[in-house]
Amino acid sequence: MTQRRHFLGSAAALTASASLPLLHSQKAFAQNFPSRTIRYICPWTAGGTTDIVMRVFAESASKVLNQTVIVDNKPGAGGTLGAVELVNAKPDGYTLAQLPISVLRIPHMQKVQFDPLKDFTWIACLTGYTFGLVVRADSPIKTIKDLVEYAKLNPGQFSFGTPGTGTSPHLVMEEFGFKAGIKMQHIPFKGVAEGMQSLLGGHIMGHSDSTGWAPHVEAGRLRLLATYGSKRTKR
Repeated sequence: MTQRRHFLGSAAALTASASLPLLHSQKAFAQNFPSRTIRYICPWTAGGTTDIVMRVFAESASKVLNQTVIVDNKPGAGGTLGAVELVNAKPDGYTLAQLPISVLRIPHMQKVQFDPLKDFTWIACLTGYTFGLVVRADSPIKTIKDLVEYAKLNPGQFSFGTPGTGTSPHLVMEEFGFKAGIKMQHIPFKGVAEGMQSLLGGHIMGHSDSTGWAPHVEAGRLRLLATYGSKRTKR
């Protein structure tokens, strides 16, 4: 019962106001919530890192609430289509979403249909990510040094995928290219699953993303050149 009440309080926070006159109605809402299916928006493709985490969360939440929680994939636009879907949903607590950091970043780069600070109530940080750059196992590029040398000899020829323009994996590569003095070709995708298909099919030379590439690295199909961070990953 404690777990159920904790989750109900979190879900209710999605639409709750800070004003005191609404406290009574919020309490009544929480007591009756949920009475129908809850929709959980994933702004990435099915099968990706975030999608997997969200499905585990949805399954656990369904058991606690004794109500169905479904994951609804809305990929595209660097993860911001989920935010558009959420801001247009009825604010009744039955629609939640995972919103990536790009939702806070992209409004500074282009016009969007939402205000990330005013239109949403942020409930919790579910998990962090390890990002990295991978190439095919048969690629002649075996190290970051090899990549820099190749790109200097072949400006703009090294094509790399990311989960979208303005995402962290994209901006890391742009900063890397700037500091290394090289030009690369960016190919945005809707998520890691789509990017992996393109890389494995030989349509791009590398892919920068979260650990959706891990199974392919472990199976020997891809080579991990680097992970992003101040310290080497333990694994």
